[in-house]
Amino acid sequence: MNRLPCFFLLLCSAGLLPAATAPSRPNLIFIMADDVGWGDFQCYNPQGKIPSPNIDRLAREGMRFTDAHTAAALCAPTRYTVATGNYTWRGRAPGGTWGWNQTPQFLSGQKTIGHLLQATGYRTGLFGKLHYGGEWEKKPDGSVDFTRPMKTGPVQWGFTYSCVLLGGHQAPPYMFMENNRVLGDATKVVELPAGPLNGGHVPTPGPGLPDWDSRTVGETLVRKAIAFIDQDRSKPFYVHLSTDGAHSPYTPPEKLLGTPVKDVTRVSAKADMVMEVDVVVGKIVEALEQRGLREQTLIVVTSDNGGIPTDQDRAAGHDAVGGLRGAKSYIWEGGHRVPFVASWKGRIPAGTVRHQLIGTLDFVPTFVELAGGRREADQMLDSVSLVPLLLGQRGDDQPVRQTLLIQSSPGRDAFTERAPDVAAAPKAAKKKMKTYEKEAARNKAWNQVAKKGATSGSDGMAHALREGSWKLVFDIANDKPAALYDLASDLKELKNLIADPAQAARVQRLESLYREIRASKRSTPP
Repeated sequence: MNRLPCFFLLLCSAGLLPAATAPSRPNLIFIMADDVGWGDFQCYNPQGKIPSPNIDRLAREGMRFTDAHTAAALCAPTRYTVATGNYTWRGRAPGGTWGWNQTPQFLSGQKTIGHLLQATGYRTGLFGKLHYGGEWEKKPDGSVDFTRPMKTGPVQWGFTYSCVLLGGHQAPPYMFMENNRVLGDATKVVELPAGPLNGGHVPTPGPGLPDWDSRTVGETLVRKAIAFIDQDRSKPFYVHLSTDGAHSPYTPPEKLLGTPVKDVTRVSAKADMVMEVDVVVGKIVEALEQRGLREQTLIVVTSDNGGIPTDQDRAAGHDAVGGLRGAKSYIWEGGHRVPFVASWKGRIPAGTVRHQLIGTLDFVPTFVELAGGRREADQMLDSVSLVPLLLGQRGDDQPVRQTLLIQSSPGRDAFTERAPDVAAAPKAAKKKMKTYEKEAARNKAWNQVAKKGATSGSDGMAHALREGSWKLVFDIANDKPAALYDLASDLKELKNLIADPAQAARVQRLESLYREIRASKRSTPP
């Protein structure tokens, strides 16, 4: 395991590095898109059909990573990892906490990036979708009292300001929470039925405000984030912004702060929401430039999991996963390989492309290091600092992490891959699913996996271990090695080497390493 990031931090804090190497503390912005895949932005997929000029510009002005991964192929567990720098099973529920009224995902003593940056003197702002759970005050009848602040929410999770959707725009409660309180008249919260509402859409019934409009989420978050940036210029700030795009319901706004969104791509409503992410990024960058803060601010843009290829998008020539196998929820590369762009003008070398293996959770110790924070032994247990890569202090042949563990969605085996447009076109979805099932039948390594559920030794999720270019995949049914790929020569994961005698020692070693990490108290150096 590499200890250079910690060593670098110690040198900086001790004043042992020259000023040209030790940067002043930047403002920090982390923008995480929803369901946006490796092929959705044109800086990753030039053949893509969705305009992404603002993110493409950040890539030109900064650094683009080609081998970045979420630690889970699904949003709720990923959101825990990027809040803490921990693997998913370190939290309350290995598969993530989904309900807005569930016990929070963070265990006692676990600090979020909000806590860690606030301790260094940063203002910390949390915006958008959470999936962390939450605890509430109750009425005498046991129901939630929305007129009172949350007992446990963003305030307790280390954020000096927050404007959030506890379940995103796709799940209740359908209202913003600002600093643990309902944003709006809490006495008007009602049970909203599923269906169209105010031009937007309510996917599932649940509590919300009658004026809820899912189309307005993106603009609301941008306005609130910019207002937060303006609150107190005497301190550096951290913005953690999770967009609504491009998760369903696909209800893009006509315009976002004056920029047209709906129908602009001429591909699909989902594609318009991918473009909305780019517009959000552009508005944030524009606000920084107008305030003279661009050169003082590090911006990271990534996604919470892989993309969702749809028949409609493919018909237009757009592939959300950029030719990778799989999609959101699955252990294949398309489920967790995501865009990761970092831009800090004047500090990160412009136009740089990095091919080292990284995890999106690695941004946590990266930001903490740049903020002057210390690496606590019981925090950020599975993440490494990317500072040496970002500042050009390490070559392409020098990794920052040796391994990375990844998990699928609960119950998702490798071959019942997500069928497109299930809700909109169930007949087409079933036809597509049959194609995937035939593929499963052709692969002996996974024959026993399909739709059997978890058995002894499994937590109900498929897992994978990356080491260098090698990827060992574990059977969802029994957590035993089932597939081995060399991604350097087989990025599409078409050649399973698990039965190759020449790879037997490698499989054995990687399996031992996987089990060692799963049993560890931390997997990266303190």
